[in-house]
Amino acid sequence: MPRVRVIGLCVLVLPAVGCGESGPLLAPVSGIAIVNGKPLPVGSVSFRPDVAKGNTSPHHPTGSIAADGKYELFTLGKSGAPPGHYKVLVFADANAAGGGAAHPKPPAWLTDPKYTAEKSTDLRVEVVSSPELGRNDLKLTK
Repeated sequence: MPRVRVIGLCVLVLPAVGCGESGPLLAPVSGIAIVNGKPLPVGSVSFRPDVAKGNTSPHHPTGSIAADGKYELFTLGKSGAPPGHYKVLVFADANAAGGGAAHPKPPAWLTDPKYTAEKSTDLRVEVVSSPELGRNDLKLTK
């Protein structure tokens, strides 16, 4: 009889815990990276939690920028980012535009280099559960 109670308890508790589900709650994040009014043709985007605005997430959602400037963020291999405030980093090197192997040249940034470091970027985004179209578009300068 005790074994039946334990099994019954497991059947009731496991679904509430979320069997097999792990990781943070993620909100969809996608947009277009634009520099001086034109889509950025190459690069990557990384959102860094803005601790000053209360985001203490340990995750750094990242995504690649496609040739048309579109990007989508992923966290732990899943689409999206935990909701909260972020500093945005953008790495867009003209030398990488060919898609070849690593190159020995120093980066030729397609945007202002300030976007490559947390301390200097002035680009901020708040990730929300249901973003309106264009909310996560990134307007950058050279």
